[in-house]
Amino acid sequence: MGDGAMSDTDLSLWELQARLIYSVLVAGKSAKFAEKKTLDLIGKRVDELPFDIISDHIEFGALDEWLRELRTGSYTRLLKCFPALIELNPQTCTLRELEAVHGIGPKTARFFILWTRPDAVCAALDTHVLKWLKSLGYDAPKSTPPAGPKYEGLEQAFISEAVKRGKTPRELDFEIWDAGANGPALQARLIA
Repeated sequence: MGDGAMSDTDLSLWELQARLIYSVLVAGKSAKFAEKKTLDLIGKRVDELPFDIISDHIEFGALDEWLRELRTGSYTRLLKCFPALIELNPQTCTLRELEAVHGIGPKTARFFILWTRPDAVCAALDTHVLKWLKSLGYDAPKSTPPAGPKYEGLEQAFISEAVKRGKTPRELDFEIWDAGANGPALQARLIA
């Protein structure tokens, strides 16, 4: 890519596990909230893998209490998700394996893959991306469609738009997110 972006081989197992937890926590929440809750859950304890920290709480029957104490929200989803999540290998898991975990849909699965594997060719169809696609004339809904033909069609449209612009899906995703966070002037530049 030549932009100095970190490759997936540069990420440690600790970082990959932390990013997968973040990916699950950010669903329906702000990035700032998810970052804070990820740090609340795993702290800066680099001496212990994030999945091991979660596993300990599951083993001692304290996961529900711990999540509520940290006010993560989405308790029912996380209580079903985390036990299966920590069985995954974040270095090699596939979209299909991620989507098989309760509470992980196509957007969350692709978000994780996109942001841990820079050469990934997929699209995390969040509200920013969908709004951008709609501004280009695509029939994009306001919220993420479920897995299926609609998601796949919009994902392919996004990938095609990235290719047209000489960008990776990851680069275009970041530009769109950044534009959404920084106002209409930057958004207008992206539509062109």
